[in-house]
Amino acid sequence: MNCFWRINVKLSDLKSYNQDIRRKAWEEIEKIIQTNQYNELAKNKGFLRSLLWHHLQGVREDAWKHLDVYKALSIGGIERALGANSDKIKISAWENIDNLIQYDIISKDFIILNRKYFWRLLRSYYPTIRKKAWKIFPKLVEEGIFMDKDIERFIEFLRYKKPSVRILAWKCVPQLLEKGFIKKENIYSEIKYLQELLTRESNIRKTALKVLREVK
Repeated sequence: MNCFWRINVKLSDLKSYNQDIRRKAWEEIEKIIQTNQYNELAKNKGFLRSLLWHHLQGVREDAWKHLDVYKALSIGGIERALGANSDKIKISAWENIDNLIQYDIISKDFIILNRKYFWRLLRSYYPTIRKKAWKIFPKLVEEGIFMDKDIERFIEFLRYKKPSVRILAWKCVPQLLEKGFIKKENIYSEIKYLQELLTRESNIRKTALKVLREVK
């Protein structure tokens, strides 16, 4: 049975297929939080937490955009998303590291201790997830989530047998050099693995050529 509050909101609307319905429902939830009168809402912590794991990407992403609500309601267990079995759920958590730390939902130390779960995303079966993971990797390095002890594991990706994964690793190299995570001497002996990609299909070849010019 759905719950209603003085401010008109229905819990099931938060997982509607309709984006506008979800947006309006979250707006009402935010209003409830602002009134500090959310005892009834707090009774549904389990449901709200489940939205972070929802199979629909839109529902899941909307929930992650409202971590202030989860903080206000002291909803626990969110840290489990960092190591979720599903790459789709896991990437949602890692994309929101800054907010998780900002709202003191998860500590930076906890994230560092659990960074092992992120490596899997860098070689995910899903191309979109791989690209998202590699896009945020330099930022995680900059924020100190990954450190010197992780360099060798990163270098392994520069040799990765699957070209679509390897090229994404190499694409990060200029940024990682700039941030001081790696040095040129770390990659000199690996350049041959980048050069191999020059024989691949046009997009990979184009990116490989660009990176090669930047790192030489």
